[in-house]
Amino acid sequence: MTDDQTILAVIEAAAARHGSTSRIAMFGGTGVLLGGNMVAALSESGLLLRVGKEQHAAALALPGTRPMEVRGKPMEGYVYVDLATLDAPALAGWADMAVGHVAALPAKAARQARGPRSFEER
Repeated sequence: MTDDQTILAVIEAAAARHGSTSRIAMFGGTGVLLGGNMVAALSESGLLLRVGKEQHAAALALPGTRPMEVRGKPMEGYVYVDLATLDAPALAGWADMAVGHVAALPAKAARQARGPRSFEER
């Protein structure tokens, strides 16, 4: 198994070859974004990767994977990878799969920070 910071660094480095990256708190852990789109999120649940609908079945056929579920329903295009199955070559392969999908998506517009609203603005 690879440590959390190494996992995030490998994914971020793969994503950085395609554009601007950032990290954000999400899903109880840390997410890596490329152009504002989530590539991966690392939490106690495992490594969540956005692989796309086209690669979903192939990703689930690989060892140590399970579908992401929201309210008991699978989210097509997203898979969890068990951290115990991640060695350097496996991590590089997962990073390439997720980054390849997300790099093809249009970048999201930057969001404006939301501050507290005054009573008059409501």
